[in-house]
Amino acid sequence: MARQHALPVSRVWCLVAVCCLGLVVSPKPTAAQEPTQAEPPTTASEAAAGDPEPAPPRTFRGSITVEDSPIVESSRIDVSGSLVTTVAEQQIDDLYAQDLTSALRRVPGVVISRYNPVGAFGGGDGGAIFIRGHGSGRPGAEITMLTDGIPRFVGIWTHPLIDVANIDSVHSIDIYRSAQPVMIGNMAFGAVDMASPRRVAFGSGGRFTGSYGGYDTLIGNLEYGGRSESFDYYLTAGYRSSEGHRDNADGEIAAGSGRLGFQLGDIWSLSVFYEHTSSSVGDPQMVGAPAIPIVPTYDIENDFVLATVGHDHDRWSGTVKLYFDAGTFDWLQWSGAEQHGYRSITDSTNYGVRWRETVAPWNGGELVVGLDHDIYGGEFVERHPEDDRLATNLEFRNTAPYAQLSHTFGKEISVTPSIGVRYNDSRYFGNEWGTQAAINASFARHVIYANYAHGFNLPGVYAAVQYSGWGRGDQWEDLEAETIDHLEIGWLSSFGRSLHLTASLFRDEVDNAIRFVPPPPPPPLFANIGASTVNGVEVSLQAQPTERLALFVGGTYSDANPETVPNLPRATAVGGATWNGRSGWRCNLDLQWVDDRYVLNPRFASGQAAVDSYFLTNAKLSLPWRLLGLDTDGSVFVFGENLTDEEYEHRLGYPMPGRMLQVGIEIEF
Repeated sequence: MARQHALPVSRVWCLVAVCCLGLVVSPKPTAAQEPTQAEPPTTASEAAAGDPEPAPPRTFRGSITVEDSPIVESSRIDVSGSLVTTVAEQQIDDLYAQDLTSALRRVPGVVISRYNPVGAFGGGDGGAIFIRGHGSGRPGAEITMLTDGIPRFVGIWTHPLIDVANIDSVHSIDIYRSAQPVMIGNMAFGAVDMASPRRVAFGSGGRFTGSYGGYDTLIGNLEYGGRSESFDYYLTAGYRSSEGHRDNADGEIAAGSGRLGFQLGDIWSLSVFYEHTSSSVGDPQMVGAPAIPIVPTYDIENDFVLATVGHDHDRWSGTVKLYFDAGTFDWLQWSGAEQHGYRSITDSTNYGVRWRETVAPWNGGELVVGLDHDIYGGEFVERHPEDDRLATNLEFRNTAPYAQLSHTFGKEISVTPSIGVRYNDSRYFGNEWGTQAAINASFARHVIYANYAHGFNLPGVYAAVQYSGWGRGDQWEDLEAETIDHLEIGWLSSFGRSLHLTASLFRDEVDNAIRFVPPPPPPPLFANIGASTVNGVEVSLQAQPTERLALFVGGTYSDANPETVPNLPRATAVGGATWNGRSGWRCNLDLQWVDDRYVLNPRFASGQAAVDSYFLTNAKLSLPWRLLGLDTDGSVFVFGENLTDEEYEHRLGYPMPGRMLQVGIEIEF
């Protein structure tokens, strides 16, 4: 049964409008106008704060970067002793990533889930990121998705939504594969922090990218920015749609963002970032499932505003961030028991303030102190033909001061111990402590590190909503926080300029995990009965054997107890290559192999199942316009996904697309 898109704009006219806007604003191309972006932050505090101004020159603290690396830009050990991997703008372009899952699909230790070419159907397996097996416990999630250090999640259901993360307004992505209870706090068994784009070079410039390909997939986005001595701005607009590879696997996303930055003298700065996302995505249903009279859809309208005041003295810097994140999430479902359609409507509202100061109290020392005050929740209702059910209007609150202290001893051979603590006061769930400790030893271009973290994940508003429907009243307040104890040791090394190695051993012990307990006896409930232990090893190698060729290989091996931990394959492997031809053409190849794994849709009482392993190959070939005889900056490109036409799925009964080609253009101005 065909359905009408909830978005009011035609995809063709939207793409035409974006093209016209690019022609209107584009000045005469000059070399000085080439867009340039800030380097990624260098410490955990900078990464989470989303420094509104360009970062200072990076000092070696265990950071490795390979120019034109095809999968990730760099890996580094931050001051808290955590391994941080950065996927930057170049890698996002080379992967031709159209959402966050596509941008991270080749990062070691990360597994994704989805079932449509464009758009993610809600959370969970409709579109999600899992880090070393974390992130499967929905409703609620153990990993945090952030924008410039601000958590982005549905206030009621306490999990991130991929379609809210507008990839057009992402300059770089930091992936934390270990627990971050001090600098990030609640829900941080792992984290993904997206840095918003900004203009740091004087002048103005931008680019337009558009493509068309299989399954009537249409993509277009425009970005444009400018900067003077005291003012900068950056604007993005994007549109994506696809009819999908199956009936009702269609999706449509429109998004835009803008950033204004003001330099208030030599020390103070002010910036405001706004992002709007609108999407409508269909659920093609499991292959072979009985037909239903409706097409389930998931529609999103979301607005995010972040205002940042920052200062930077010689030995003292900090930020104060005020944010507001609100959205309406409309899920059309079918009730098999009552034989009618109904809508689950979530009006999510998150807001708060985050303050952080970093000071060097003495030579070699660094003290980070901060306070997070977050309010999240909103309204929820199930609208059935005859009545409304589960009506809930509730807000949770977390107030959390934290501090981290580190000191670096020595120069030629330096040793940096660090320790941090966070105290979290929750309105309904009492108090929790998060702690981290680490030690890094750096010599020549090698770093050996070890870290420990004790993190927590609080129950969310979802528990109150569900307990209301189950007739359990306020019994949800008896739930406790999920906890993790993380231990990791590793080695980060650079062998000259062309070979870089990252290796780590890790252990995660999760306890008190919240699990759904079905009848008998009725009614159902949530209980802190889940526990798991994962031991693993992770290795990645970046190499640049010639100035034109860059290579990347990586893999993760995990031993889990129990073996059925969802979305944790025993082994994964990734690889990539980038070749820059002498005449300016560029070829990028990326590979991925994922072992058999268990998957679980936690919306239902049962359904955990095993899905088969798969091997995927993608490639992108770009030719500069000048090879075609045109005096224009940019390129024409061909992108191929699943080139070997692999039959695979992330969720049982939801086959993914086969071979898919797209042809596109990029124009820089």
